Amino acid sequence: RFDVALLGEGPLTSAQASLFTSWVQSGGNLIAMRPPPELASLLGLAPAGGTSKEAYLRLDTTRPPGAGLVSDSLQFHGTVDRYTLSGATAVATLLSDEATPTSPYPAVTLRAVGSAGGEAAAFTFDLARSIVYTRQGNPAWAGQERDGIPVLRSSDLFVGNAAPDWVNLDKVAIPQADEQQRLLANLILHMARDRKPLPRFWYFPREAKAVVVMTGDDHANGGTAGRWLKYRSDSPAGCSVQHWECVRGTSYVFPGVPLTDVQAAEFEAEGFELALHVNTGCANFTPESLDSNFRTQLAEFASRFPSLPPPTTNRTHCIAWSDWASMAKVERRYGIRLDVNYYYFPPAWLQDRPGVFTGSGLPMRFADVDGTLIDVYQATTQMTDESGQSYPSTIDALLDAALGPEGFYGAFVANMHTDAPYHERSDAIVTSAKSRGVPVVTSLQLLEWLDGRNASSFQDVSWDGTALRLRVVAGEGARGLVGMLPAVTSAGVLTSVEREGTPVTYTVEQLKGVWYAVFSALPGTYVVHYDSSPLELSTPMVTAGERMAQVRWTSNRLSDSQVVYGTSPQTLTLSVSNAAPTTAHGLTLEALTPGTTYFYRVLSKDVAGTRAVSPAAPSPPWSFTVPGPGTAPGSALGTPPGPSGALVEVRASGCTTGPGGPGALGLLGLAALVRLLGRRPRG
Repeated sequence: RFDVALLGEGPLTSAQASLFTSWVQSGGNLIAMRPPPELASLLGLAPAGGTSKEAYLRLDTTRPPGAGLVSDSLQFHGTVDRYTLSGATAVATLLSDEATPTSPYPAVTLRAVGSAGGEAAAFTFDLARSIVYTRQGNPAWAGQERDGIPVLRSSDLFVGNAAPDWVNLDKVAIPQADEQQRLLANLILHMARDRKPLPRFWYFPREAKAVVVMTGDDHANGGTAGRWLKYRSDSPAGCSVQHWECVRGTSYVFPGVPLTDVQAAEFEAEGFELALHVNTGCANFTPESLDSNFRTQLAEFASRFPSLPPPTTNRTHCIAWSDWASMAKVERRYGIRLDVNYYYFPPAWLQDRPGVFTGSGLPMRFADVDGTLIDVYQATTQMTDESGQSYPSTIDALLDAALGPEGFYGAFVANMHTDAPYHERSDAIVTSAKSRGVPVVTSLQLLEWLDGRNASSFQDVSWDGTALRLRVVAGEGARGLVGMLPAVTSAGVLTSVEREGTPVTYTVEQLKGVWYAVFSALPGTYVVHYDSSPLELSTPMVTAGERMAQVRWTSNRLSDSQVVYGTSPQTLTLSVSNAAPTTAHGLTLEALTPGTTYFYRVLSKDVAGTRAVSPAAPSPPWSFTVPGPGTAPGSALGTPPGPSGALVEVRASGCTTGPGGPGALGLLGLAALVRLLGRRPRG
């Protein structure tokens, strides 16, 4: 019944091992996390003896599924078993340290099994455990004061002190946990490609690649209202809070903040968030004392602001975090679902290095020490005004890495204290985000989106070999939901998306090495068509002007654009190209010599790597002539050169007859002429 199975770390009976082996040999796809020895043969691995701990890996980024991911070495946590390859291919290699270039031991492998299309992949460590440990810190350090600053904080789970830091800060710019999860996602898509294309949802609304979550703590000093008025003035006129167009912020406050209930309700109606700044007395807590803090202070907050809903996000005063997961569990008990207590601090440790110290820019739920999921999102505060960070360089670095070729996407939380109305670093963050088109939102807006996205689903998915049928169900709060469909499958290239029988506009983008058709995922039933027919190009048309020419053509599916050209049919040594997939191609050739005839071919390649050339060899290339001095610009259909007397150009500009009226030959007449010429023997 399943296309792909993920097997967690743990023992297997001989019967279970036999079941998986038979299933993969019959065409199943298995991904095993730190697999038991009974599966080594199936996975194409030979035990080499021994284990390693707290090591590094390097992905093979030259081919799927590692293509498009980071090529730097990456940390992982936990124990890894040593194997050598015995039929499998290495997807990632185990390294003993960050600088070691090679190793005989694989960290991630893939093997084709049998003749029915089955594949078996292995992570030789437990990826799930490693991701949780990378994000939440070292559980063995829970309850230890390690950063030298009293009050146990989340940073104490990361600061090595005499030992190596838990997350290598030399790699803090890389979201190491996120990149390894993307490897798993790419691996699933790659292994399922012969079964069906698997749809996905994008991380944020309207395909945003970065989000700034603006927060501040107000210790009853009264800067909240003034700060929010500034954010209001920073917002575009007529902006939509629902669409994340307005600059908005969260203020975590002591209940005594000088703000009336009426004022708070008015700000809340405008999309700002007022929430409790839970106070442990800036002291360590026990689960019992923390429960008491939440119970009494939430009641005080509700009494002070009866018009506001109960808070659903939290930052605790002094960032107290006394053990591994008690804070998240107590928060969940009181309806708080998003936590921003993981805090990039202290200054002497981070040394003004922009990055993601939890290895992630994406909110994800906490896990308890036994792996149990806690329904509270960890949204790490990567920017503070008390960590010695420089602005705007910190926010610029985070956003540029998210929006640029690195693709280090993220929701970047800032704590710019709201004790005072004016805050220079807050202004710098807002300016940086606005200049890049990045939304600035509250913690509550982020939480509502995360819940809505995670409540959304693809249902009734079916595949007949050329068409994928599915139904999109959008969760409450998932406004701006974006769907992603693999643009290439074993059945060919995606050619159309329809919703309720109506064509859907989509773009084709390469994201983390995978080509996707990206579309607005409105609720409804969809049919997605794939086609394996040849890539075809139309006859190109040239519009030549003074020292330049524009070449235009179409293709029957999305593909890139290239023109190779020169002044001799045999030497097309010049080239211009555009990698953006399109069906309507247009490229401009510049610095041409007036009065000169140029020869050219147009080339397009689709996302599957299929290439088409017009005209294809051995046919001679098309040609056009650049107007000489005093000659009016003109248009020409691509025409192969022929012996003396052959037609080499058809000029449309300057004609005064035809269906197009004055100045145009008319498309119908021009097409008829081309068809007529196409039937004549060359020469």
